[in-house]
Amino acid sequence: MITLKERIGDVSSYLQSLMTPDVFPKVQDAVERKDKNLLMKVCRKAKIPEIYLGTIASVLLSVSPNQKYPAML
Repeated sequence: MITLKERIGDVSSYLQSLMTPDVFPKVQDAVERKDKNLLMKVCRKAKIPEIYLGTIASVLLSVSPNQKYPAML
């Protein structure tokens, strides 16, 4: 069984893999359009395992593209 710590590490590394120059423009386009189907298609092309697709799509679609980090309170 995969521990929570391992799953967080996996999700983090898969999110990082979406930053590559050949994938990122497509990810950015899908997020700006809020197009979950297109985002899933891009993630599958990036070879993200099926068990993480929903998690990664939820994270990317819930974070505003204009959000600055760290969030200022």
